[in-house]
Amino acid sequence: MEIKEENGFEKNYKHFSKKEFHIWDLHNKKLKIAVDINSVLKNKIGLKIKDNLYLIAEEFKIQPSRLFEYFIWKKSFIPLGILLKISKYLKISRYDIESNITHYKQKGVPSLNCVQKPVLPLNISPVFTSILANLFFDGSVPNDGKGTYYNQKDKEIMDDFINKFQVVFGNVYYSNKRDHKGVLKCRIPRIIGEICRNIYNVKSFGTFKSRIPELIFNLDNEHKVAFVITGLIDEGSICFDGSIQFGVSNKCLIEDFQRLCTEIGLKTTKVKKHKNKDHYYIYIKSIKLLNDLYQDLTKKYPVISLRYKQIRLEKSIIIKNKEFFYTKEFAEKRKKLVLLQLNKKENSINELSEKLLINPKTLNRYMFKFIDEGIVDRKKLGNNFIYFLKTH
Repeated sequence: MEIKEENGFEKNYKHFSKKEFHIWDLHNKKLKIAVDINSVLKNKIGLKIKDNLYLIAEEFKIQPSRLFEYFIWKKSFIPLGILLKISKYLKISRYDIESNITHYKQKGVPSLNCVQKPVLPLNISPVFTSILANLFFDGSVPNDGKGTYYNQKDKEIMDDFINKFQVVFGNVYYSNKRDHKGVLKCRIPRIIGEICRNIYNVKSFGTFKSRIPELIFNLDNEHKVAFVITGLIDEGSICFDGSIQFGVSNKCLIEDFQRLCTEIGLKTTKVKKHKNKDHYYIYIKSIKLLNDLYQDLTKKYPVISLRYKQIRLEKSIIIKNKEFFYTKEFAEKRKKLVLLQLNKKENSINELSEKLLINPKTLNRYMFKFIDEGIVDRKKLGNNFIYFLKTH
């Protein structure tokens, strides 16, 4: 009796027509998955195979001791391929198998590195696509096969990443610690990265080799917006003057990103290269449209958030639309507001811009004038200058 493996994965995922992926869709030679199932189903299978265990082991070319280990002694995870074969042989619905899976992991790794109470089938949502973008820009799926990683300085953004993979996959084991530079490093099971790689047809997550998969361009606008917004979360900068820059070290990747921006209606500058290093960047010019797209997305999927960059985006639009007069009286009134704010506490240019809704370029001009007049001084704190009133 020949049992063929059920695998509709390659047939369906070529055009990404599926909105969800079942556990059997993930069963292929690249994704070596082991699962645990609840004790009721294990007992059911154990009772059915007990009397013919050696014949079944011979049929499937499995050591009898393995079947004892999986279904009688219940001591270890079960390779998904074996479970699917036996369930078909016993005429147990694969949907019943899936609904009774309590854990899954990559074969050959410790059971701690697993997904508990998994969300199955996997829903291919913009949140899933956002996780993929995180892995492209501030994450990695190294070739050593030891894990999947995401790095982030901002705790709120890291918390969003953790929430995203819990929403999409289930109760995922992870570690999250700061390194010697203060950067948060989150490690999640390797199987998460491999699922992302296979579902989205990713050829490489490498810094200099990665390309946005063609499948992303074939998805609807919500997915494209999710990818672009996540790119800005990880590799973008948004200033109060309305400049929105995205930059990476991979020219092909930034050209793909620019193409994605164009497909959702965002206008950008041409790709430019920094003079002294291999770093490429573009500016997004459609500020209001970007904000509209973002607001629609984050209302539906709150875990996709620009966090502090959202404040900058919203304030930059207010600053841009604020009434402005090219008169001495108008300028003097603004300068007084700046000095009043500095009298309360020292501030950076960005802090002043956020509080007073004045363009950072204008504030810089004021500060140079104040410094020349001996009214204000500044000090370096990290990457920023902090301005304060001089005491006499």
